[in-house]
Amino acid sequence: MRKAISPSTRSLRSRIGQAIVEFAVVAFILTFLLGAMLALGFLFFSANVVQQAADVGAMELSRHPYTPTGKFHDALTDSGLFTEAALVVPVGTNPESLPLINRMLFSVYIYDPDIDMVRYPGTLVTNPSNETTVVIPLVGFGNRDSTTGVETITEWRKVVEEVTPARASEGPYSMLSTSTGTLAPGMVALRINYPYQSAGLVAYVHTDADGNLLRPSETIGQDGVLNVPATTDDSAVTGAASATFPNGDTLAEAGYTLVNPAVNTAFGASAHRGQYGFGEMGAFATAVRP
Repeated sequence: MRKAISPSTRSLRSRIGQAIVEFAVVAFILTFLLGAMLALGFLFFSANVVQQAADVGAMELSRHPYTPTGKFHDALTDSGLFTEAALVVPVGTNPESLPLINRMLFSVYIYDPDIDMVRYPGTLVTNPSNETTVVIPLVGFGNRDSTTGVETITEWRKVVEEVTPARASEGPYSMLSTSTGTLAPGMVALRINYPYQSAGLVAYVHTDADGNLLRPSETIGQDGVLNVPATTDDSAVTGAASATFPNGDTLAEAGYTLVNPAVNTAFGASAHRGQYGFGEMGAFATAVRP
């Protein structure tokens, strides 16, 4: 026995199906925009926190009574404004117990499930005093393989450092400094490095149809541009041993030793996981870089 369906019923079902398709398209776009807004919002928040910490740190260090011919990092340590050891602290640490610069940066610290500690983002290392701390790896443009996504570390940076001319061992802090760049001797030039990683966006490299690496600005208006996701593989990262700090010291020469914590399998991907803190995320059934 057949049952007749009126034209109005068919029209209603058609409209329902159309609405579902439209919702699926709009929901994807809205979800993407929400993720982008959250990621950019945290980016600007982090930038503001780091800038404020740098401003206050430089101002307070300039007020610290220290020999005018002393070194920047000696004065920074002696002032008690910052300590490398406080870049990695136990869960539940009261920020008010930390040195001033560490305290101001605490709102951008992350929880690291692999070591069950709260820490500043970056690469975990031990310093010459055998304290666990953090340094920052830099990957310059063109040092991420356009096919495999493998990164090459080109330079290391301390979280808090003096701004120095290229390859100079010191900046303008000392009145006797001869490597002041554009600044005058006796000035505090303090920089704070922060390795921002988005927990909601995936890193890509852009190539043309022949596999040649393209800068983002070069992709505008081009046809055939390929987006290659940067896959997670810290074991393939190169350059870590030969990369240097601005003064020319390698990681080993500066007294740092890499820490490679075991992955806590009870937690999923982390935006700063891995031996170098480059992070990992799950996307398209692949572990990719954030």
